[in-house]
Amino acid sequence: MNATWQQFLAVVARRPIVALLVLLALALGGLNYFLWQQRQAVTARHEEVRRKGEAMLRALTDQARIKAELAALQEALGQIDRNLVVEGEMEVNLGYFYKMERLSRVRLSQLNQLSAPPPTEANPFKAIPFSLRVTGSYTQIMNFIHQIETGPRLARIRSFSFVRAGETKGKNLDLDLTVELLASQ
Repeated sequence: MNATWQQFLAVVARRPIVALLVLLALALGGLNYFLWQQRQAVTARHEEVRRKGEAMLRALTDQARIKAELAALQEALGQIDRNLVVEGEMEVNLGYFYKMERLSRVRLSQLNQLSAPPPTEANPFKAIPFSLRVTGSYTQIMNFIHQIETGPRLARIRSFSFVRAGETKGKNLDLDLTVELLASQ
């Protein structure tokens, strides 16, 4: 046997209680490390649950606001759905622009519903293009554009051009427009 090991056994034999206490301290230290790791895991789990509880409490206290926002969103979606055009109902679609003509006191000299581009599969909507030629004074034409922008249908003006109407030096202007209205697929 090793000399150091023999000296250690001699010390243990002379003081068995001290050796037992040292051995007990080492065993309790190892157990303490194991318990400390478990405590860290439980503390982390407790913190996660506490954060989720606080988030749930915030959601419950904001429930009235969330319900109001959801109702406003559903109303907006309903309004969009009610004002979609149908590609096959050409007389209704063109009638929409004739109504704008009457309200703004312009003259629609040309109005055509163009063929829509092929729809994409991911999008539930498509744009139906219209080609228009409008004649009127500057104020009347601006009123017509305002009617299109603020009307119930969702519209996008793709292109436009202003020219003086005819060769006369009158106050009338011609406006050529390409407008797209939102439609369901």
